[in-house]
Amino acid sequence: MKLIAVFLTISGLAFGQAKSTQVQIGTKITGHFTNQKILITATVVKIKEAKGNPVEEGTPAEYEVRFSDTSIKAIKAGCCDITLINEGDLNLDGKDEISLYQAPVNGCTYTMTTYVLEQGNWKTMVKPFLIPTGCEGISVKELQNLVFSKNRNIYYLSKDMSSEKAEWKQNKVSSHQKH
Repeated sequence: MKLIAVFLTISGLAFGQAKSTQVQIGTKITGHFTNQKILITATVVKIKEAKGNPVEEGTPAEYEVRFSDTSIKAIKAGCCDITLINEGDLNLDGKDEISLYQAPVNGCTYTMTTYVLEQGNWKTMVKPFLIPTGCEGISVKELQNLVFSKNRNIYYLSKDMSSEKAEWKQNKVSSHQKH
């Protein structure tokens, strides 16, 4: 997590993705979340400190994603550490989408959720999916390529846990999954 928590700009793309030039990963990123003319900063903010170990009936820390344009509502993210990913314009609406890669309260299986800003509200574009890490880090390139668009469709990668090698497999986001 610490490896990818550093502000990074990614230029290499895979899987035929159509992404904006603002593709970034970190706890603070920029993007064109309202339109292509305005560059906005998104920042992970801890809004509640942890009190004890959540596994032992403690209270986990809570986070949200806030934006430099204060007219944009924060994304309430809950627990735990978050890495933001500017996904570029996945749905070709002229605005960048944002993904949250979140650590678990306990364990090694992370979650990823992708959001789109519609009519002033953040809506789920790609419902949360699990990313088992085996307690090993995930590379920045793998993280950047988990959600992408190809041929006007949106996809996400997940680990095929039925395979001994647990290789990445491509999943198409169905229209009912969006929002």
